[in-house]
Amino acid sequence: MWRKIVSPEVLFLLGTLQALSPYILWIIQGPNESYNYEITYLPLFLWTVGYFFFWLGTRFFKSNLDNISTAIIKISFSGLKRIIFIISVLIIIQIINIVRAYGFLPILEFFSGNININDVNNNAVETGFGQLGLFATSLFFLNGLLLSLLIKAIESNKKLSFFFVVNLLIAIFGTLITGKRQGLFILVFFIFSGLSIRFNSPLKSFINIFGLQISKQVRILLYLVVPAILIYFMGLMASLRIGSGYQISGTDETINYLQWPLINFEAQCEQAGLGPYKFNPIYTFVNLLPYRLYEDYVMNNDLPNLPEPSSPVGFYGNLHWGLGILGIIVFSFIFGIISKYFYSKSFFSLPHLLIYCQITWTLIAAHTYNHFLFLVFLPLPALCFLIFGFFCNTIYNK
Repeated sequence: MWRKIVSPEVLFLLGTLQALSPYILWIIQGPNESYNYEITYLPLFLWTVGYFFFWLGTRFFKSNLDNISTAIIKISFSGLKRIIFIISVLIIIQIINIVRAYGFLPILEFFSGNININDVNNNAVETGFGQLGLFATSLFFLNGLLLSLLIKAIESNKKLSFFFVVNLLIAIFGTLITGKRQGLFILVFFIFSGLSIRFNSPLKSFINIFGLQISKQVRILLYLVVPAILIYFMGLMASLRIGSGYQISGTDETINYLQWPLINFEAQCEQAGLGPYKFNPIYTFVNLLPYRLYEDYVMNNDLPNLPEPSSPVGFYGNLHWGLGILGIIVFSFIFGIISKYFYSKSFFSLPHLLIYCQITWTLIAAHTYNHFLFLVFLPLPALCFLIFGFFCNTIYNK
């Protein structure tokens, strides 16, 4: 069941339904009165068209959910642990350098109430060229290594404890030091997706490597409790990021994060119709460059007037504004092909598995992001995973 749930067709369908779910709230309660926008339902049409062509793209590859390679991690257990140790040390060094650039440790200052998210964003300009991008890529690579270690331990019938927990905590701390929340969600969903594909029982597999046994009823309870904890975490971090004693519940923050992209997409469709506002493919793909290279370009070109400037416009935002509905159709089809290709190969190949696990968050979080078109979130981690897979195969063949 879990292998099917994390397939691209299902995950992108869930991402699409999340993106459109605020319409139900607006039908019941009316539009969000905090923002000035008209409900055109053009985003509903564009999302529907986009999903259809994404689904068509996934038809190019077939996958047998029961045909799994017996062993995909060629490197030894000890060799894998050495690589994880090296990457974790490098991440710690990067954390120290980031703290020096900021002049403080953001997450601790959030808890003390001395700063808010605007202070952190303003201080980010003090970091070196590519410093934060390299840091994020390193964390994503560590996610892949930790998943590889989990799989290796399960397939070798070994238990994990101190080493794994320490490095997992380093990964978690690294995702949270600047008060950002997405990194933790990516880590959780990355491991969840990998264990689902590999063993078709993610929670049971994860618990077993610590030598624990739990009943099916407890597992069902945990599947409910973990998302509830993450929703609470959304509200907690939002309150800390805003500061000044501001309090918001996790439920309200989750609703905001679903509403904001659709509000912005509605406003963008008011300005551009089915798009594009002006044919501009550079704007669509500009996030594939380092931020310092494209920030001036973005600021000096026609941008949509968004009711909530702090929020993205969702999976189709840049495609719609720069390429219009034709761009949505073409690239939905391409993204469907790419996603299903890596999913089908993930049953037999470690680098393909790791890349697809990175893709899964892009699909389930499509209501807000399009990481296919974001250098740090998908292309760079994918390159790291391919190099790691090549390295593992080279060592094994020797």
